[in-house]
Amino acid sequence: MPFNSWDGIPFLGEYYRDSCVLFFIAAFLILLFKKKIKLPFHSPIFYILVIFFLWALLSTALNTETVSQYYFKQTSGTTRFIRQFLSLIIAAFILPITFYNCFLNFETEKLLYKIRRVIYYSFIIVIIYSIVEVLIVKFNLQFLKKPVLNLFDYFPFVDAKTDLRLGRISSVTFEPPALGTYLITIFSWMCSYIITSKSYYKHIPSIAVILLAFISGSRAAFFIILIQAIIFIAVISQSQQYSKLFTKIIVALSITISTGLIISAPKIISYLDNEIQSFKLDNADHSLSNKSRFGIQYAMYEVFLENPIIGVGYGQQAFESRSKYPSWAKRNNWEFRLKYLNQNNKRFPPGYNLYLRLASEVGIVGVGIFLLFTSYILIWCYNNINSKNNLLGIIIFISIVGFLLNWLKMDTFRIYGFWICLALIFTSTKPIKNE
Repeated sequence: MPFNSWDGIPFLGEYYRDSCVLFFIAAFLILLFKKKIKLPFHSPIFYILVIFFLWALLSTALNTETVSQYYFKQTSGTTRFIRQFLSLIIAAFILPITFYNCFLNFETEKLLYKIRRVIYYSFIIVIIYSIVEVLIVKFNLQFLKKPVLNLFDYFPFVDAKTDLRLGRISSVTFEPPALGTYLITIFSWMCSYIITSKSYYKHIPSIAVILLAFISGSRAAFFIILIQAIIFIAVISQSQQYSKLFTKIIVALSITISTGLIISAPKIISYLDNEIQSFKLDNADHSLSNKSRFGIQYAMYEVFLENPIIGVGYGQQAFESRSKYPSWAKRNNWEFRLKYLNQNNKRFPPGYNLYLRLASEVGIVGVGIFLLFTSYILIWCYNNINSKNNLLGIIIFISIVGFLLNWLKMDTFRIYGFWICLALIFTSTKPIKNE
């Protein structure tokens, strides 16, 4: 999943960089050709998802008059809806259904180990690339680029590169936030080694995820992963089965934190202060991205206030938001001038928050359906954690919390780990046929 630093295929739209979707869609077409596609009709979560699709259609239909008049970035409102709804169907229907049909061939426990093994091997490649990248970017060891880093060009869908200007780490992904999303996706799987492995090195994969998130410079991803770590510790603390493990983790954390505070308390305090300050609009390093992000979110909120019940139609918020971007966000901000409001740039501005995007596009009804959908998933996690299959529940719960928090800073359904987790829920809840 993380290999997407190539130029991509332009006609795939927002999926143009995501090499993994080529394989997922190919698998779906093979299943479709063989007429072997099964749907999870046994799951109420699936029906809520279908209702969300239907409401996205209905809310747009109720806004037909205005949608037909929209035109921005050389794209009509109708064309924008078709593209966005197709993108939604790919992410939220084709992908989980494909995963579900593939997963049906395996027992749940074996399936978990197979998925984890694939993620683990991909993480090893990400780590190796990141180490070389850090040596080049952070320590200026430029001589490593040609003989070492460029070897990764032989990997499919990878264009080896470094960001010397900003000094940020992206590994085999196309940007640091993409690496952050990948790390959020795999963290719970790496934590599961702590539960299942008897090796002395079982803590290393999860610690490596945290360290790489910190080094990458992806602020949001680092804090989300810290929250995931706290939730992991809290969850296993409630289980008698993992009481000894919980005690060991708490002791290890206490020693590590105490040692860190004794050795470099001023540096830690300074770092935390800098990270908090980085979210301010006048921050020297992040003021531009902060103004763009908060300005776009503000505009979407204004669109929602004007259209609170049914929204403006799925995929339509950018047409309304462009006249509502606040002056403080556009002032001395080249991103609005050259990208977001530039008619010659066909790429639509990102929403930077899925919940606000849905509020503006499908109204409070659509947001309510989506939140009901996610609530059912969390309820399933709670029930499953307290059952004999608690490993599956722990992995999915920690992952889902990470995804839900990640959607506070991005507006796309193109989060493959989320749909893998949903397919695992469908698979684990399938009715057992009597022999």
